[in-house]
Amino acid sequence: GARDEFLDYYREKGSNEWRIVNRTHKESFDSWRILGRDPINPKDVLVIAHNGNDKTGLWSFDPEQKKYKELIYRRKDVDVIGVQYHTNRQRYPQVITGVRYYQGNEEQIEWFDGEEKAVHEQVKSLIPYVGRFFIQSRSEDGKSFVIENRGPRDPGTFYVLKNGELKLIGSTKPQLASTDLSDVEAISYESRDGKIIHASITVPNSEPPYPLVVMPHGGPFVPEKVFYDEWGQLLANRGYMVLQPSYRGTKGYGLDFYQTAFINGGQGGYQMQDDKDDGALYLVEEGLVDPDRMMMFGWSYGGYAALVAASRESQIYQCVIAGASVPDPNEQVNYSRNELNRFVTRVSIEQIKMWDNSLSPIEEVEKVNIPMLLIHGDVDQRTPPRAVRRYIKELEKYGKSYKQVWLEGADHFYNTLYYDHKLKFYTAMTDYLDNDCFKNNRGLAQR
Repeated sequence: GARDEFLDYYREKGSNEWRIVNRTHKESFDSWRILGRDPINPKDVLVIAHNGNDKTGLWSFDPEQKKYKELIYRRKDVDVIGVQYHTNRQRYPQVITGVRYYQGNEEQIEWFDGEEKAVHEQVKSLIPYVGRFFIQSRSEDGKSFVIENRGPRDPGTFYVLKNGELKLIGSTKPQLASTDLSDVEAISYESRDGKIIHASITVPNSEPPYPLVVMPHGGPFVPEKVFYDEWGQLLANRGYMVLQPSYRGTKGYGLDFYQTAFINGGQGGYQMQDDKDDGALYLVEEGLVDPDRMMMFGWSYGGYAALVAASRESQIYQCVIAGASVPDPNEQVNYSRNELNRFVTRVSIEQIKMWDNSLSPIEEVEKVNIPMLLIHGDVDQRTPPRAVRRYIKELEKYGKSYKQVWLEGADHFYNTLYYDHKLKFYTAMTDYLDNDCFKNNRGLAQR
């Protein structure tokens, strides 16, 4: 029925008729996304799809026959996540010049157009502390550019490139000096069951072994990207190495890697958690991290992972900081079921499948064996405060060590955290690391 499938519609130019060109069952999790017309065969369209494969590829598709015509590009290691359009949008609107994918958490481009690749490489060679840059606009004659750069050592800077000369327009955070920020490096390691896990590390401008903050992303079904990360840079500036793992469930590494998080029972607190701990232990083995100075900090699903870490019996951390966390997965299941009643989405389905079977921190409080800091917005709608308040009562019942910080007027997502919220949040976090976690609890972890 209509509620069991996602339907993709297509309308020919000049026609008023919308036709169904693709059906995807709601629990197949196959990707199918139209990007535009095939420039070689204008009657066909270009789509990103699995089409029976583990990794997504770029395909030419015939909407009239509802058939795939040709595989244009697919990789064996990672998904195709999008395409690169021509930078001269006035002269070549919507012309595809390459495909984009993530490798080691960094975005890569496979070019189809040699001239566009040359433009890209020339611009890249000119930009200081270059990261992921965007040619926001280009003159029709192709000689003048407006460029935005964003990367680990650049929160966001805008330039004009004209007549071969690069001129600064302005920066989003001009008071942050690039020399004071930290590099981010891609790594990979093997999990305890043999899966290859990709990750990035923010490396302090000091010498190892470093204290470590494991910082899992929220979602959890999103790609991990190397950009300027305010939290990662804040911690690295204070001497902490920051590990951001693409644990199981992270998108971009194929259907199997993504679905492993939920397809045969939710892996929150189980394999997804092992992937994070195995990254920390790998950095210890490499001599980069002090095993007696490790902690986990996360927000949303990352906050959930921090609560799980606090009650693990094979404890490797000295403390955790859990922001906007999920102490009771049943509440998240109900949240997603309410969404499904209004509108069926893949996001709601994957969330229900994971949370329904994942470890429940509120049932594990008696096992908590390290101190924690809880941070939460008092009007959080995605992870409502009532579950955290119940969790705090359990912590008190069992005499566990914790502190709490409430951000007044803050909702769940980062764009609701304003200056006063950040000042309170960041001060509490850094004070907790300096005075509660590592200073007084060195070696507290049970081994």
